[in-house]
Amino acid sequence: MRHLHGHKKLNRPTDQRLALLRNLAKSLIEHGEITTSHAKAKSLARFMQKLVTLARKGDVASLRQIRKHISSRDLIKKLKDEIVPKLSDDRGGEVSVFAAGKRRGDGAEIAIIAFNLNE
Repeated sequence: MRHLHGHKKLNRPTDQRLALLRNLAKSLIEHGEITTSHAKAKSLARFMQKLVTLARKGDVASLRQIRKHISSRDLIKKLKDEIVPKLSDDRGGEVSVFAAGKRRGDGAEIAIIAFNLNE
């Protein structure tokens, strides 16, 4: 079986794809919700799930693992101290992707990605 084998390439080389996901992750942490293409949103959801899991642990090693992907210490602190405590205690489902129609210019599917906060 090839369940969850590999990842979406998003029509980019590895370094550009990782840079894109890191910048999208920074924007999501900063704003709490962003609008992007559906494929990018789904890739970002998997990427953020791993970062949220590390932030839940909160130990030094986990925070250093997050630091490999998010360079801003302020955003890491916001993720650990503000966002993660508001998420539900059960594992999984911290980030949601909602369809938002089609983009006007090229008709691409767009989506809204946001944290599932318990407020």
